[in-house]
Amino acid sequence: MTTIDPESTIRPMRLPPGQALHIPVRPHTGVQVLSGSLRVRETARWLSGTALSPLHCIGEGQCLQLDEGGWLEMEAASATEVHLLLVEPAEPLAWLWRRLRSLLGPPAPSRQGG
Repeated sequence: MTTIDPESTIRPMRLPPGQALHIPVRPHTGVQVLSGSLRVRETARWLSGTALSPLHCIGEGQCLQLDEGGWLEMEAASATEVHLLLVEPAEPLAWLWRRLRSLLGPPAPSRQGG
C-alpha cells in the first residue's frame, strides 16, 4: 500500500485525445491515470555515451513514479479524454522548515525593555 505525504501537491489534469503536454517535474513525482491511457516520456539520460529517453504506456488505474526530475512529456494515447493526477512531493526545504517549526513550537513572546 502506498501513502501520499500530506505535504505533496496533487494536480488533477485532463488531456484531450492526441494532445501532448511538456511540464517540469521534481524527482519522485507520481503520475496516476484515472481514465484513458497515457504515454509518458521521461527526461533523457546518458548511458554509455547514448541518450536514452524511457517511454512508458500506462492505462486506467495504473501509476508511475519517476525517479528523476526534469522535463516530462505526457501524451493522451486513447480515443477519449485522459484524466490523471500528478502527485509532486513536497519541496524539501519547505518541508524541513515546517517540520522544525512544529518541533520547536510557537515563538516566545518578545519582551520590550524600558
